[in-house]
Amino acid sequence: MTKDQIYEIWRPATSPWSRWVKPVLFSFLREEDLKLARRSVPEWRVPGAPDIAIIVDLPGADGVTVGVALAREGYRPVPVYNACPFATYLPDTSLMVFAAEAQQLPGPVVVNVLPIMAALCETVQELQDAKLDASASPAFLLDSNRRGQILVPDPGSFDNRSFITPTDFPSPDLFRQHGIYQIVLVQTESKIQIDLLQVLLTLQRGGMMMARQAPREPWAPTPITVRRPPIVVDAWEWLRRKLGFRRNAFGSFGEIVPPSTG
Repeated sequence: MTKDQIYEIWRPATSPWSRWVKPVLFSFLREEDLKLARRSVPEWRVPGAPDIAIIVDLPGADGVTVGVALAREGYRPVPVYNACPFATYLPDTSLMVFAAEAQQLPGPVVVNVLPIMAALCETVQELQDAKLDASASPAFLLDSNRRGQILVPDPGSFDNRSFITPTDFPSPDLFRQHGIYQIVLVQTESKIQIDLLQVLLTLQRGGMMMARQAPREPWAPTPITVRRPPIVVDAWEWLRRKLGFRRNAFGSFGEIVPPSTG
């Protein structure tokens, strides 16, 4: 398959949820990614429920494999990965190029999204074989490593830490138009990351019910109530987004950290 064919399978024109699929990782698929062998996806028995949308917040490729397991059960996986893998934007041009082709040598990448790219290719045939209906309920796939583990990356490193906002998801009204009234969050940890917390708060205020489910465990979502964080946490998150994340000219995340001017 070509990377365009892979993208079309993950983002079919017939699905109402395809507009929320992020194209970033698909655009950077390499020849070696396209030749990877098919990956085995463990089964996960999840009852189909047309009134439920799922948000999968798991690290790296695990989110993709869980998403494809959900596809077997009738859910449409929607990749919401918005971090560039190892590329940079060339100033004064409109080109996004591989960091190795840029005029400065890249340092380490802050968030490794290559396993996600590989999983998108290795599971695409199984996703196609699922033959999902156009009306299939969505399962949005997130990388729980998206915000990275460090606050200040070293100069020269490729900083592709990212965050999500409510605009990366359908509105409560649109969910209801499709008969969806509940969001089930699939994650291993009990703590919800601050960016996802704000998404869930927006959906909850709009009337959506919330529940949490551990991945690959017997399906029994636990109802939860999402609570707003203290104002100091909100303020810190606003400042961090303003100063600590690097969007490139295309709106996705990822740029080389410049040398210190201090």
